[in-house]
Amino acid sequence: MKKFKTFFYGIYILYFFFSSFIAFNYENIVLHWDWDWISTWTGLIRLVLQMGVVGVILFLTEIIVENIHLATKRSKIKSLEKEVTDLKAKLYDKSNEPAEPEPKPEPTEEKKEEDSQSPASE
Repeated sequence: MKKFKTFFYGIYILYFFFSSFIAFNYENIVLHWDWDWISTWTGLIRLVLQMGVVGVILFLTEIIVENIHLATKRSKIKSLEKEVTDLKAKLYDKSNEPAEPEPKPEPTEEKKEEDSQSPASE
């Protein structure tokens, strides 16, 4: 998404500079191209409307792309949250299981002999 934002912001900056240039220099542009005053204002109004349409299209495109990106991120977050919840449930179930008693080691032959000799000697 960072690539898209950088791309859109670059286009917005260029669009803003172009609009600012036209707004501040329209009189010089008109004088340079020697347009008639009436056609100049109507031409300027058409240009402003066209630039407004382009700006709206750019803005809507960015909103659509960001919403698609957010929707994919939300679905990924929900799936990861579900996975975390399942893992916590498994861990809780495992911690509540009674511990299996460790089997007592069978006495070795040496211990059997010692046990059998100790009571006899008393």
